[in-house]
Amino acid sequence: MGGFSNMILEVNDTKTIEDIRKEFSDYYPFLRIEFYDEPHKYGEASSDKHLLPHNKAINEIRKRHECGMLEIYSWHKTGTVEQEFKRLYGLNVQIFRRQGDRWIQTAGTDELSLEEQNEIAYNATQEILHGRDNRIEREKPL
Repeated sequence: MGGFSNMILEVNDTKTIEDIRKEFSDYYPFLRIEFYDEPHKYGEASSDKHLLPHNKAINEIRKRHECGMLEIYSWHKTGTVEQEFKRLYGLNVQIFRRQGDRWIQTAGTDELSLEEQNEIAYNATQEILHGRDNRIEREKPL
């Protein structure tokens, strides 16, 4: 893991939520970004009832229609990246981290960098895989 520097994410009205989600996850495979119709404060979680469908076009979900390139560095804090989406493009996003077979909001760990979040999720996944391997080994007949 590691070695990430920066990604350039183009934000414009012709893209869908899914387009941006895919681009983000190509850089951070153990992280996921979701879009909401309501903002949240730094360190707070977002409610599932405000989650937007992935096929929605960006122009449908915001009032400010600025286009541009969002430069995201691996050392940026999770909460800062979420705030930049809001400040620059009027988009409400929440970053999730893979935790085994589920995804958890990073709201309580907004101070961690994207690279740290991705690393934590990667390590957790490896531990689960390794743990399963150990159980299989122990269950083999003698």
